[in-house]
Amino acid sequence: MIARARAHLRTIAPDLQYAPLILRTLDGPPGSPRYAVSVARCQNVGECPYEMADPSVCTVPSCDLRRSLRLLLNADGSLAQVIEGHRRWNPRPLDDPGP
Repeated sequence: MIARARAHLRTIAPDLQYAPLILRTLDGPPGSPRYAVSVARCQNVGECPYEMADPSVCTVPSCDLRRSLRLLLNADGSLAQVIEGHRRWNPRPLDDPGP
């Protein structure tokens, strides 16, 4: 599913195609999306107004300096919906093992 998400990102948001992904399974009625893939990147080129030393661990829930996408994928990996904004969908990227 990660490979399918990256393929969609190459098409719709090439600037985010290599950013860390967060994959979540969804539970819903038949025919509804099965996966949510979140990706975000800080677009700030100067000093952070929230004084974050490392933008990859930003804790600000919604920031105009962040570009984020949430891809909703069907069970076969096809794209059901794209939600674009400035929110932090999940607290930790997929490739971050955490504490």
